[in-house]
Amino acid sequence: MQKRTSYTISAAVLFTIFTTAIIPFDFEKNDFDQKFYGFAIIEKLDANGNNVFTQQVHNRLVDTGETFLLEQTFQDSNGASDNTSVGAICVSDEAQTPAEGDTASSFDSGNSIAENNCKEDTTVTISSQTAQVGPLTFQAGSVNVANGDTIRSIGICTNRAASDADYNNCATSSGILFSVIDTSDVTLNSGETVQITYTFDITSATT
Repeated sequence: MQKRTSYTISAAVLFTIFTTAIIPFDFEKNDFDQKFYGFAIIEKLDANGNNVFTQQVHNRLVDTGETFLLEQTFQDSNGASDNTSVGAICVSDEAQTPAEGDTASSFDSGNSIAENNCKEDTTVTISSQTAQVGPLTFQAGSVNVANGDTIRSIGICTNRAASDADYNNCATSSGILFSVIDTSDVTLNSGETVQITYTFDITSATT
């Protein structure tokens, strides 16, 4: 088995609508709490399949991702949200400090990986109130990353409407950044791989 690093990201978001004749300033909290967090599990294995590094890192769902959720769920005039879906994983060699105001353009701005650093999953698995993108594999010396590239952060982005091919930069064709994960440095030397899986979870205690 070649070296690889595995990322698993889980995220959850809660949308609660209270409808009353008059909306009070003080209303009771919903008793059915839902999860609202995301994280990445990064696992690096050596050429013999032995674990040499594992890390768990929380991700950040950014403003554009939250807006995208609403526009994707509710029909509106935003063509970018109505015609595309979240399904791409983009890697970057820029160390990120994830913030609410991050966008596809700001995620791309400091990235010097010149290859097609974004891979699409066209068959995202949806089951039991979760969506799983990947696993997607990035191999050193391929069309996605060059030998010696260091992955320092991950962006979860929308797929390109034009095609399902790998592409460069999250912002390509007005792409939307959904969330950002700041990882430890993972350098890919010749023959090494990184495997990334993203899971978005909206399950509740009563699901």
